[in-house]
Amino acid sequence: MIHSETYRIRNYEADTNGNLWLTSLANYLQDAANRHAIELGAGVPQLLEQGLTWVLHRMRLDIHRWPRLPEEVTVTTHPSGEERVFVYRDYRMYDSEQTLLVTASSTWLLFDLVKRKLTSPSPELKQYFEPYHNFPHFPRANQKYPPLPESWQYQTQVTARHNEIDQNQHVNNSVYFQWLLEPLPADFISTHQCQSLDITFKAECMRGETVHSLCQPLSDHQLMHRLQSQEGTEIVTALTTWSS
Repeated sequence: MIHSETYRIRNYEADTNGNLWLTSLANYLQDAANRHAIELGAGVPQLLEQGLTWVLHRMRLDIHRWPRLPEEVTVTTHPSGEERVFVYRDYRMYDSEQTLLVTASSTWLLFDLVKRKLTSPSPELKQYFEPYHNFPHFPRANQKYPPLPESWQYQTQVTARHNEIDQNQHVNNSVYFQWLLEPLPADFISTHQCQSLDITFKAECMRGETVHSLCQPLSDHQLMHRLQSQEGTEIVTALTTWSS
C-alpha cells in the first residue's frame, strides 16, 4: 500500500557542490506521487479523460541530509487523508542504508481543465483513498505566513519556457522551486543548504509569462519568497530555512 520509487542522482540533477538540486528533489516526489496515483486509479492520465487533474496547493519539506551525487535514493509515499476539498499525501526519502533523508507533507486540489477552476473530488474518487484513512500522517502544513515585507532585498525576473510547461498546459510545480532560488546571490547558494521549505501555490503560470521572483531575509537563517505576475498577482509564497 505504501508506494516506493528508487532514483540514482544524475550529474544534471546536482548543484556545484554535488548536492541534489531543490527542483530535482521536487521532481522525485512528484514522480513518485504520480506513479502511485496511477496505480490507485486516480492518476493524471485517468483524470485527464474526465477533463480533470491534480494541482499541488501546499508542500512542507524537511531535509535532514541532502542527497548527493551519485547516491541512490528511495522515495516512499502514500495518501494521508482528506478534508473538504483537500487531499493529503506524505513522503519519505531514504538513502541506500535506509537512513531517512527527507520528509514531506503535501496538500492537493482537484482542478477542472475545461472550466479552469477548482472542483470537489467525487465520492468515486475519494474511495481510492479510504484504505489510508488510519495511516499515521505528518502534521498538516497550515501555519500562517508572516506578513509580506515592505521591500524585497533580492529580486529578479524569469520567463516560463517551453520545457517548463507540463501536460496540464501550465508551468510544472517543480519549476517554482527553482524560481525561488534565482534572486539569491551565488555565494549564498554555494555556502548554505536549505533545511526546510513551506510553499503554497496560489495561481498558475502559462507559457511565455514573465514572473517576478522576490526574496527577503527575515533572520540569519530564514527567508521569505514570493513569485508574482507582472501585474502583482501572487503565484507562490514560501518560507525557507538555511544552514551554513
